[in-house]
Amino acid sequence: MVEQILTLAVENRATFKLAPGHIKVEELLPALQEQHRLKSSKEVVFMVDLPKGLTLYADRRHFYNMISNLIENSIKYTATEPVRITIKGWEDEHEVCIAVADNGIGIDRKYQQQVFEKFFRVPQGNLHIANGYGLGLYYIKDMMTRHHGRISLKSQPGKGSVFTLHFNK
Repeated sequence: MVEQILTLAVENRATFKLAPGHIKVEELLPALQEQHRLKSSKEVVFMVDLPKGLTLYADRRHFYNMISNLIENSIKYTATEPVRITIKGWEDEHEVCIAVADNGIGIDRKYQQQVFEKFFRVPQGNLHIANGYGLGLYYIKDMMTRHHGRISLKSQPGKGSVFTLHFNK
């Protein structure tokens, strides 16, 4: 279902409209955590570090899908168990940030900008660690642009990745 939403969002760019509102981040996370724990064949451990009442202004459905996609990627691209996912939030006078960090395989520096391109997948040689279409991170980048924000990445092979959503206040 998420893949269908991502594909539709990418294909229907001309008619696409956001329905932004105020979102209390802590209210969405329990459902996301439970959904991914149930769906995964791997053991998944979540750690959440959010200031109480952290609120951002975004389209609720797309924010949910963006976080869900980052969690799904964390699970997909972590070879060892348990999969450890940390969701951290903070704000300053300019932005509200939500970061999703994992203990996954990481991404080589030379691919870190390309991962946000449509249909790009990090080359794995003859290994096929995970299935996908290369649309998830493209979708997130597109949604963050539409929200007048941005996504950033810090990653190191063998050490995991941290994807941060930066929403302007």
